[in-house]
Amino acid sequence: MTLSKTEKVVYLGLFALSSVVYFTICSTVAAPVEVFNPDWVPFLPILAIPYLLQVAGSYVLALAVGDAVRRRACFYAYFASYTVTCLIWALYPTIMYRPAVPPGWWNWPYSIMAGLDRPVSVLPAGHILMPVIIVWAFSIDRPRWLYWLVPAELLGAVAIVTTWQHRPVDLVIGIALALGFGWVFGVGKKPAESPVVAAVEA
Repeated sequence: MTLSKTEKVVYLGLFALSSVVYFTICSTVAAPVEVFNPDWVPFLPILAIPYLLQVAGSYVLALAVGDAVRRRACFYAYFASYTVTCLIWALYPTIMYRPAVPPGWWNWPYSIMAGLDRPVSVLPAGHILMPVIIVWAFSIDRPRWLYWLVPAELLGAVAIVTTWQHRPVDLVIGIALALGFGWVFGVGKKPAESPVVAAVEA
């Protein structure tokens, strides 16, 4: 893997910028539409830890994509799908109130998270975008990683829903966005077959 210092700075800087955009949208939401989780979805605040690890970990893992063209395709696909997600959050704000945190010291990570993150910007689930993209990329770039990556990302996906950050339908929409833009930018193709990325780089 050849990852220049400039590339690291740019990608990590864009991650910081995307975080600022997210919290800005969440803090300025006005008159959001209230949505509800299905009755069959449990509330498992203890899964806040895998949820938080997935949020940051998936982005960092994208830096480990070995092929430079595929790595760029991953980030192009992510930021394109994230931009659409942010537009939906801004134009159609939603809110889903979370259950009260049950007692127990083991729920402190969730308590901190819930205190910092308002229960808004529910539709669609932006947290699933990069996990889908990197699983797709690594299925070609580092297929052996899938033995641990797929279970880890599946646990993270379950955590997204069971910590009541998003509903199952929001997860499905996020997955569709990630797959759509991943296809556009050639996440699953060989470098020579990625015309959109080549055009952007040119």
